[in-house]
Amino acid sequence: MPYSYGKAKKVLMLGLDGADPLLVRRYISEGKLPNFKKVMDMGVNTPDLGMQGVLPGITPPNWATLGTGAYPVTHGITCFWNHKLGNELEQMEYGWNSELLKAESIWETFNRAGKKSILFNYPTAWPPKTDDIYVDGTSIYTNLRGYIDYEKVYTCIEGDFAIEEKYHEMDNRGTDCRVEGDITSLKAGISQEEQDIMGYSQPSGVVTGEEDGEMSQDQPSADQIKTPIKPAASWLSAPAGAKEMVLPVNSGQARRFGLLIAEDGQNYNKLQIFKNKKQAQPLVQCYAGQWSDWIYDTFIFNGKDTPVAYKLRILDMKADGSFAKIYCSFVLNLKSSKYFHPAELGEEIYKNVGPMLQPTNFDRNNAFADAIMNESVAEMYQWHVEAIDYLLRNKEWDLFYVHMHGIDMYNHYFLDFVTPEHSPGEYQRYREQIYKIYEISDNFVGEMLKHLEKDTAIIITSDHAGVPKSPQIRELPRIGDMWGINVGIMGELGYTKTKEVNGTLQIDWANTTAIAQRSTFIYINLKGRDPQGIVDPADYDRLVEKIIDDLYAYKDPHTGKRIITLALNRTDMELVGLGGENCGDIFYIMEPTFARCHGNALSSHCNLGYSMKPLLMLVGAGFKKGGAVIDRQVKAVDIVPTICHLAGAPMPKNVEGAVIYQYLED
Repeated sequence: MPYSYGKAKKVLMLGLDGADPLLVRRYISEGKLPNFKKVMDMGVNTPDLGMQGVLPGITPPNWATLGTGAYPVTHGITCFWNHKLGNELEQMEYGWNSELLKAESIWETFNRAGKKSILFNYPTAWPPKTDDIYVDGTSIYTNLRGYIDYEKVYTCIEGDFAIEEKYHEMDNRGTDCRVEGDITSLKAGISQEEQDIMGYSQPSGVVTGEEDGEMSQDQPSADQIKTPIKPAASWLSAPAGAKEMVLPVNSGQARRFGLLIAEDGQNYNKLQIFKNKKQAQPLVQCYAGQWSDWIYDTFIFNGKDTPVAYKLRILDMKADGSFAKIYCSFVLNLKSSKYFHPAELGEEIYKNVGPMLQPTNFDRNNAFADAIMNESVAEMYQWHVEAIDYLLRNKEWDLFYVHMHGIDMYNHYFLDFVTPEHSPGEYQRYREQIYKIYEISDNFVGEMLKHLEKDTAIIITSDHAGVPKSPQIRELPRIGDMWGINVGIMGELGYTKTKEVNGTLQIDWANTTAIAQRSTFIYINLKGRDPQGIVDPADYDRLVEKIIDDLYAYKDPHTGKRIITLALNRTDMELVGLGGENCGDIFYIMEPTFARCHGNALSSHCNLGYSMKPLLMLVGAGFKKGGAVIDRQVKAVDIVPTICHLAGAPMPKNVEGAVIYQYLED
């Protein structure tokens, strides 16, 4: 068929990061997820609602493939962080960056064909390369880099003491999937997990991590402020019996003033926030256990008064007014145009839709914190619904790509604790959290279905899913950490050497022949290629073969089982779509029981009722109808050519997939 098939005038690609088709089918069979079921019943499906992703199963490489139709060897993005041969082996580039994308994207193809695209928080689309509409795409959540003050927890206690301020410390390697500011590259060094295991103290500015992004409680993940509650004094108008507290804001540059009020004269139940004590009307008021309305305020940013928006939630309040715990959200810069294209789009969306609430990240230790996280994520998803609706109804478009990251975040937070063996007495709580994000995503899908008109097609995908750690595994093998360099197994095998420098652990490059870098790669420290290389090129093939032999022979010390499913040299890895200057000398995959949440397992791997396979559901113009099931293996590289065929658009120049003709109407 010619590319002018064109049965779909508009195509929406809904990307749900981390969504597991195995779990979607299970929930549907339990009578849950009505909107996913509606899509399944209306459209056409693979037998298991899944498809084959590209390797490694990491966010940027897979979304890059779903945006180009090319394998990582061609589009050049090979992990959360990228590395280019010839740079120092510690040097990494942020993999979400469109400037690293070597293959033509579908939105570039549409653009040269005179068609319009909207890219909404899509990884590897920012910075823009066309004159289309872009809403961010630099991180897991839309405009995560657009706030100007971090989330805070105020602990307010009756007494007379100086305010105590302890500010969060952020690990910008991305171990919590969060990378902030304008960082585009870093020197990774040895992962913090290795430092901890080997007894080296945490460097300043880095949060101690655990497997798969779980954050330590040793350092606050939000700013923590302890402030005294006192009788209200010197106010223009304060109710009788009111109590006051001072709340530092604007990264400590300013103060806001709170009044605790007992509306019945006895039980304190309300909080009012003022800019100063002489202000007649509060900025906002809220009640115990509730979120406030949006607070519209002015902060100093880069030396200028800047309009901002944020919310409060009273986490706890004693009826006698002697204690209150208050959460303050990330503070959104309402004038920020940095991550919108065209630049005026940000203010336009905020004006017509309202501000966006960033999801909370301050606590994961109990069901109460879970509820607050769910509330903030649900509000964030609802903002996306309204912002997307505004754009689709008011802007010209033919192609719409959106990426929602909630499921993957919940996988990292909770998936390792979902069995009785993992979490006796609490596993149901973690299972409920996993279900909750699917329920929120189901609501999002339902809202998107409102745009399914007769000439519109919708494709729902994920980049990968996720599997929990096996209960019998005491600790994950010390290899395959996508955030840095692992010493662990490569150190045991004698390839990676370390040395102590000023109390921290560093690679001893003068004696290191090979390292494990990122999620799935091993690099030979090659003389003439790597700046600190020591391995003679004449010894390269022999050393690669020896390392592969050693990896296959390596057994987990606790279970006695081998940990590696396959290990490939640079020639052989081309068979799985890898190679080129952004891959290592060896590519390996872990056995499912030893794999991390995602990244170093095959997309066909399953563990404990969860899978690594990406989701795929197809509905609307041009697709077969009525819940048809077609037994044809679909690969992630097939999505872009299928969209182009549906829309009557030319193929991207580097496309390597095929049109899924079997799923199309005759």
